[in-house]
Amino acid sequence: MPTKVILKVSKGKCSGEELPPFDKKETLILGRQNDCNIVFPEITVSRYHCLLDIAPPSVIVRDFGSLNGTYLNEEKIGQRNAALSIEEARKQKYNEFPMKTGDRLRLGPDCEITLDIVIPQYCAECSCEIEQPGHVNKDNLPICHACHAKALEQKAKKEEEERLARKMEQERIEAEKRAEELAAKAKAAADERARIKAEKERIEAEKRAKELAEKERLEAIRRAKEEEKRRKEEARIAGEKAKRNNRRCEVCGASLDGELNICSACLKDPVRILEFLLLEASKGEGDVMGIAGYRKVKELGRGGMGAVWLVEENKTGERMALKLMLPEAAADKQSRKMFLREAYMAGQLTHKNVVRQLKCGQSGDTYFILMEFCQGGSVDKLMEKNGGKLSLDLATHITLQVLDGLHYTHKKEVVSTLEDGTTRTVIGVVHRDFKPGNIFLSDNSSRPVAKVADFGLAKAFETAGLSGHTRSGQVAGTLPFMPRQQIINYRYARPDVDIWAAAASYYNMLTGTYPKDTRGKDPYVVALNDPAIPISRRNARIPEKLAKVIDTALIERPEIGIRSAQELKKAIENAL
Repeated sequence: MPTKVILKVSKGKCSGEELPPFDKKETLILGRQNDCNIVFPEITVSRYHCLLDIAPPSVIVRDFGSLNGTYLNEEKIGQRNAALSIEEARKQKYNEFPMKTGDRLRLGPDCEITLDIVIPQYCAECSCEIEQPGHVNKDNLPICHACHAKALEQKAKKEEEERLARKMEQERIEAEKRAEELAAKAKAAADERARIKAEKERIEAEKRAKELAEKERLEAIRRAKEEEKRRKEEARIAGEKAKRNNRRCEVCGASLDGELNICSACLKDPVRILEFLLLEASKGEGDVMGIAGYRKVKELGRGGMGAVWLVEENKTGERMALKLMLPEAAADKQSRKMFLREAYMAGQLTHKNVVRQLKCGQSGDTYFILMEFCQGGSVDKLMEKNGGKLSLDLATHITLQVLDGLHYTHKKEVVSTLEDGTTRTVIGVVHRDFKPGNIFLSDNSSRPVAKVADFGLAKAFETAGLSGHTRSGQVAGTLPFMPRQQIINYRYARPDVDIWAAAASYYNMLTGTYPKDTRGKDPYVVALNDPAIPISRRNARIPEKLAKVIDTALIERPEIGIRSAQELKKAIENAL
């Protein structure tokens, strides 16, 4: 059972209603507007009142500058001044607040929801997941029903053995007493026949007593052997625990307290994690065999989800990029499998304008992806080298190529593995985090091949709940390159959100700025409400026809202006 977040309306017109539990990454807009994820009818609730970022077990809330305020357990966490207009309020920035189980979130005076976080428990004896907690062991730790039944069975067996032992002891005592009585009777009997009979009975009684005594002795030996076996098993388990406690980190030598062979400190350092993964691969560990035979060359960069390294295969000298993705939040086994399924699905993409993903795997809570190395680096780094933007010729050369890559991926048939192990064919993969930082160049020439990187990985990582809570300014993607459709319904975003992001990236390359002005404003509110600024205001040298194409592509209401990669590419080519 994965960790679940449950929201229940505890005040208002919808009081008593409980939303379906959330066990995956969700970003929810709460408000009165019909396109909010959760709509409340109360007039005191703002159109876009607040945001809930759910990544079980983490829940983060932030106010959107609501008129009547947002309250967490009666403490105000956000509200705009009544004297401010909506436009002025959007320039304000609002903080994020973590929530815990039992918290009450009030939207204005008339609407309230309560939060319940259900975290699965694991058996202290066999480590299996406990579906219905209720039993504890002798150390008052939770155990599963099977281990509880086993403990009861062992207890009953021990009590039965003790009862039998007491019964046998009583029978032996009674037999000895009877033998003594018969011996006395035989001695006192004057009649020889009576004496002989008594003697015979005495002998039989003594024989019976000896048999019972022997049986008791053998039973005591059996119990002693079982007790010795139990003590040895407990000693073995204690020894294994002590051995685990005495294990040392294979990277720094520090004491270990978990199941992995790397300490928690090294797990926070991408350099040491890479050393650990390569060491595990050299030992033939199955999960990391995909990177066996590689050595690290240098670090290429770090980001919100981890670090990227340049590695070289020892035999061939071929260079690859190795991406390490480091989760900030504990995730259940189901979520990890979900991420790997999406990552493997992205590995089926083969196109000259898409960075090829070669291998993917996991070691503990660290995920690695071995991919094609692009010597020219990312477009955002190239922009930095060129003063923050690119020439019209180079920006167009790059954009037309990545639109070919997007067209391919949006139409490509890929095989997806479902939770039950069956497979199905699906059409297309949506990126959901397209931006200049995810466009890589084959070399440093003036006409490099441009390639789209990280297809589906950001979405898979966030959806699986592996990234902790969303950082300010991000929500399963990067806000300046996201249309409002993706924020409101990002899990089911269609390919057109990538087209909007491609137009925003082209805009960024040509102007050095984002399509929407977020300076001094809350980026969420801007992304949800503000239209893109016409590109000619940012760069008057952009040809008029091209400016019109870009402005059209950045339309969001009622729908995205240009909805396919081919359509945008043809429009750009015709404009130029």
